[in-house]
Amino acid sequence: MPLEKMNEFFNTRADTYDHHMLVDLALDEFYEEISNCVQFENLHLKLLDVGCGTGIELERLFSKYPDMSVVGLDLSSEMLNQLQTKYPDKNIKLICGSYFDVPFGNDFDVVLSTYSLHHWNECEKLKIYQKCFNSLIDNGIFINGDYTCKTSEQEQNYQSELVRLRQEENLTDNEFYHYDIPLTAETETKLLYAAGFVTVELVKAWENTSILIARK
Repeated sequence: MPLEKMNEFFNTRADTYDHHMLVDLALDEFYEEISNCVQFENLHLKLLDVGCGTGIELERLFSKYPDMSVVGLDLSSEMLNQLQTKYPDKNIKLICGSYFDVPFGNDFDVVLSTYSLHHWNECEKLKIYQKCFNSLIDNGIFINGDYTCKTSEQEQNYQSELVRLRQEENLTDNEFYHYDIPLTAETETKLLYAAGFVTVELVKAWENTSILIARK
């Protein structure tokens, strides 16, 4: 199958995304762990959701923090429509755009990303992580729950295959195409420290998923 543009890939799957994540992939435990990572006394916390998709990760958080304000960023307009329909009465600002182009701001208690950033290589991720770091208040946290792999050889294989496919299909570098290039939790940790975070903790790891908390 040819590679699909990132936004088009998720636009066409917006209606079935929740079923895929919660039923096909059985990720209830994952989303419960994500919720457990957010422990603030401030009930009016401000959260930036990078790659928010349909907002599955927000349901438990709104139960804990019904008055929190959320900025959600995603490339897929259809996924954002699904999110808006779920939480019509919540304080949510949705932005359809690229992680690299949209300003993140600088006053968030929490930056959160779930199953989104495994589409970017190390150089691209470092830029995103630096933006996440700069968007947090002092003592804020970045929670990244994502698809990961086990070895550096697997990392290289994924990235080499993406390069091959892009060359084979004669794709330009200025367009985002959907392809998974997960990194190891160790590489993710290295990048988060390089972005400026003071501590990075691997909270939970499954066979091909990890949750890390990075603190500013």
